Amino acid sequence: MGAREHDAGSVGGRPADDEPPAETHDLTAATPDLELDADAALDTDTDDVGGAAGRTGERSGVGLCLSGGGYRAMLFHLGALRRLNELGYLPRLTRVASVSGGSLVAALLGASWDRLEFGPDGVAARFGELVEAPVHRLASRTVDVPAVLTGIWPGRISRRVARAYDRALFGGATLQDLPDPARGPLFVVLATNLSNGTLWRFSRPFMRDWRTSPVRDPTVRLADAVAASSAFPPFLSPHLLRVRGRTVQLTDGGVYDNLGLEPVVKSCATVLVSDGGGTFGEPEAPARDWVRGTLRVLQTLDVQVRRLRRRQIVGLLASEQRRGAFWAVGSDIASYPAPGALPCPVERTTTLAHVHTRLARLDRTTQRRLVNWGYALADAAVRALVEEASPPAGFPYPDEGVG
Repeated sequence: MGAREHDAGSVGGRPADDEPPAETHDLTAATPDLELDADAALDTDTDDVGGAAGRTGERSGVGLCLSGGGYRAMLFHLGALRRLNELGYLPRLTRVASVSGGSLVAALLGASWDRLEFGPDGVAARFGELVEAPVHRLASRTVDVPAVLTGIWPGRISRRVARAYDRALFGGATLQDLPDPARGPLFVVLATNLSNGTLWRFSRPFMRDWRTSPVRDPTVRLADAVAASSAFPPFLSPHLLRVRGRTVQLTDGGVYDNLGLEPVVKSCATVLVSDGGGTFGEPEAPARDWVRGTLRVLQTLDVQVRRLRRRQIVGLLASEQRRGAFWAVGSDIASYPAPGALPCPVERTTTLAHVHTRLARLDRTTQRRLVNWGYALADAAVRALVEEASPPAGFPYPDEGVG
């Protein structure tokens, strides 16, 4: 695959000054007022691993960010990972940062890393067995409602979610079962610390936020890290973590950074961002009762965080401060002019973008269509904006397509 140049004035083939309405999710356009100072929009948080890169401006490596969005995002990202695997891209990754639904598939990929059997072409022979099949099994069962009904008290609900994750995906694996950063990517699972409003990082070398001294070589279960990352308020939050004799209250990483940009953008020269976040419905008369009204407020806060983060990464890419690509479940594949892109009519992919943001069972057809959509869009984005490669022969699940 040869490197592909992309126009400084466009991302995904759209002029930089042609900004679409925020809710189209076609965010391949740049945001002009953020282009010149998009780095400054990121906070002063730094890592212990590679943190100097963020401070000095010296960046290298390839980072992948997987957003939140429940099972919808998990399956959308699974399709993207499948295509990246076929392109031999996985061994080239140096960082993988994830939030909420994205953390489900990212943590499983990390726990399986040393058993994936990468070939000389960079393709993992056991990706389907070790990553794809378990994700589909999890997506066939409902986790959120049983956890809420049996957990009752805050903290217990998240523990029940973690228990379900452990049975379905992780089998007792801990952060120490992620690959050594010297032999694979640094996997970073993100949550939000409710005590100080900062981004909490779970990784193999350490866990911490920037205001807390690091816990080195943590042995926290991956299931607990992912449960914290996906503790969406109000029902699944908080996740309670004991650290040096005190309790840290964590909530969904998307409360702070729904795209998982922070650990990647500050250290990596090439950034790939897969956004499986949902759409923001616009009812004519939003609910006024305090329960549904509060939920609507939370949704509004969430969508604003996502909009700001999207503008940051699109600005960085459009101004060529980073190489890479951004794609979202609500995008139009026509915005990525890759030859031989798979057929994905926007009216059908829009239906997939509206799949609910829950940890609730999805039927097999919907699962496969979401995988197909993530696969097709990641393929088009990478081949249009990052590297030239041969187009895929077809969808992973050709009978389902995207609808």
